[in-house]
Amino acid sequence: MIAMLVYVVRLWEGEYYTRDVSGGVETVPVQSRLWRIQADGSGRMPLTGGAGRDEHPLVSPDGRWIYYQTNPGNRWQIRRLRTDGTGTVLVAPADPAHHAYGAVLARAGGFLTWTRQAGREGEVVLSAADGSESRPIAPDWGYVYMAAPDATGQQVVFSGPARGYRLGLARAPDWQPVLLTPDHPDSYVPQFTPDGRTVVFIRRDGGLYRIEADGTRLQRLAEGVQVEFFLTPEDKHGSTDGPSISPDGTRIAFVRSEPKRPPQIAVVNIDGSDLRVLTDLPGTCGRMQWSPDGRWLAFVSFVGRWPQLWVMPADASAPPRQITQEQGAVYALSWIPAA
Repeated sequence: MIAMLVYVVRLWEGEYYTRDVSGGVETVPVQSRLWRIQADGSGRMPLTGGAGRDEHPLVSPDGRWIYYQTNPGNRWQIRRLRTDGTGTVLVAPADPAHHAYGAVLARAGGFLTWTRQAGREGEVVLSAADGSESRPIAPDWGYVYMAAPDATGQQVVFSGPARGYRLGLARAPDWQPVLLTPDHPDSYVPQFTPDGRTVVFIRRDGGLYRIEADGTRLQRLAEGVQVEFFLTPEDKHGSTDGPSISPDGTRIAFVRSEPKRPPQIAVVNIDGSDLRVLTDLPGTCGRMQWSPDGRWLAFVSFVGRWPQLWVMPADASAPPRQITQEQGAVYALSWIPAA
């Protein structure tokens, strides 16, 4: 069976821009939809309609469900549908007055973290994968998001402006949050290794880091990391471009910025050894993701005006191959495991 991916294509009129404004981010009006494609570039098909914004796909480990973020009525929701595009259901929020965004699935698939927002601040929520049995995590910390559960749903790590983007971690059964990186603000997109013992994250200083879940052994693994992905020079806000941990937990893929060439895809071992830059493409790269079997890497790289979807062997035994030619920006992606 040929591996498949789901990806997002963004479309807009005129010049694309974003900029920070009081209370949020101003952006050019955007439409986006989900597409599915096989890793050899065949079988391209739409999964959602495209009249609004359908973004940030995540696929359940069993390959049955695609979770995504959508904004009907200008309220962000998390929904899921089957990988053939049918059976769309609402996952979060339960209260239509709230926004829900930033979903991250546990590696085992049974749990989901997301951010619930009413007004200008948000809080992290842990729920079952269908959105039921939700509970707030660190509700007294203030505005936090960028959360991720471990494989079992027994730990949640998060970041946000409430502590200057220092990492927090809460653990069952009492769920009392602790400050994981008290001396390191501006820490983003934390995620657990598959065994739940280590947290990997990036910082505004361009570093890739790891720290044990008990707060020990902080280590800088690499520098020159691309922290944000931008669609145009007028994309002033951008979006965080987090690392991707291999399924066996031994390697980390990230986007490395080097002088005199566009950012490229790189891989480093979990202990910081054997850093290798895998690509040498003319366009800026981003959004890398390991395949579920650890054999492939998918990512986007600019081809002219638009970023397109590329696939390559994770051992770099063959050059990367472009598999889309969209008249729009491929903005996010996720692998679909064989059901």
